[in-house]
Amino acid sequence: MIDFISTQFSYISFQLFLISILLFIIGYVVAPTVYYKRIDFLLAYPLWMAKKIEQWSKKEWNPYLLFAFILLLNSVSLFANLLSGIIPLLPFIFAIWTGLNVGVVSYHMLKGQFYFASLFNPVALFELPAAFLAFTMAIQYNLKQLPIEIVAFREAPFGQYLFIFITIVLPLLLVAAIIESWLIKVAQRMERSNTGDENQPDDNDKNGG
Repeated sequence: MIDFISTQFSYISFQLFLISILLFIIGYVVAPTVYYKRIDFLLAYPLWMAKKIEQWSKKEWNPYLLFAFILLLNSVSLFANLLSGIIPLLPFIFAIWTGLNVGVVSYHMLKGQFYFASLFNPVALFELPAAFLAFTMAIQYNLKQLPIEIVAFREAPFGQYLFIFITIVLPLLLVAAIIESWLIKVAQRMERSNTGDENQPDDNDKNGG
């Protein structure tokens, strides 16, 4: 297993992995400024997503459906980031844009509190490395099409990056989805308890489970 993982990571440039983190951080750092200055065209998507997340978090999901929904949403998003490597320069923009979107959503929902600390929550510790891997692979594939050389790296066909996505990125998202769905259900039960609705049945009870 260790040899398998080591082989897959041999295709990942550590320097470009760091660059993908830097691009994400740039977007995340400027997000509060974008939020306060109300730059509408940059806020439209993340604020819409924040509104949806608030609605979804209050909905009484079946835990298995909630897990599947989170996993599918994150998988499709990161797969789109991987596919961005086909279009010149797009993965660089996507990395910054993703950091900006995550930052706006976090700032809006946390009301500015614990903004940078939120990057180290249990879910993000799995989701962010998965995102950085997707960005890195997209950038590496993208650089093959550009007449510039930022760093040297082991080139690979897109099929190899797709294999890494399936075997490394998706398992990280799987763990993140398990943790996130569990935390949402715990938070909902705590909220019901605080509001005196602790006897309200959850989805398992409603479904006879």
